[in-house]
Amino acid sequence: MLKLRIKNYPIGIWIAFLALISIAGAWIMQAYSLYDWETAVKLGLQNGSFEGDHLSQAMASKEKGEAIADLIWALPLTIIAFIGLTKKKLIGFIAAMMTFAICIYFSLFYLFQLYDTFIETAIGALILWGIPSFFGMIGLWVNREILKN
Repeated sequence: MLKLRIKNYPIGIWIAFLALISIAGAWIMQAYSLYDWETAVKLGLQNGSFEGDHLSQAMASKEKGEAIADLIWALPLTIIAFIGLTKKKLIGFIAAMMTFAICIYFSLFYLFQLYDTFIETAIGALILWGIPSFFGMIGLWVNREILKN
């Protein structure tokens, strides 16, 4: 079923595209957090406030570092994945697999780290990025032969 073609791509590749679009939302939220951290906390995009106690400020510093890392590493990787897949290039496959691995990792990390304090954030990350990444990986793997060097 994942090899069934719809227009230019098989369903499995379309699933990967949808996952990458969803993932781009994560990086946009991270960018917004760096722009206006305290509003991002109020919106539930981040958990630690720089206006809170020392523990909250330490958490905010850790999360700010993660947001910066996402914008330096994961966002460009997602862009490379999207462009590479649209051109049916192997680099798109590799970048997408790397992006999906990051999203599965951070979703599970949040789930196990935040399950007793910020369960909504953990479940949101799992639903928005972890599960789509898992299916995106499967869709790409099944259709890997159409991606050229």
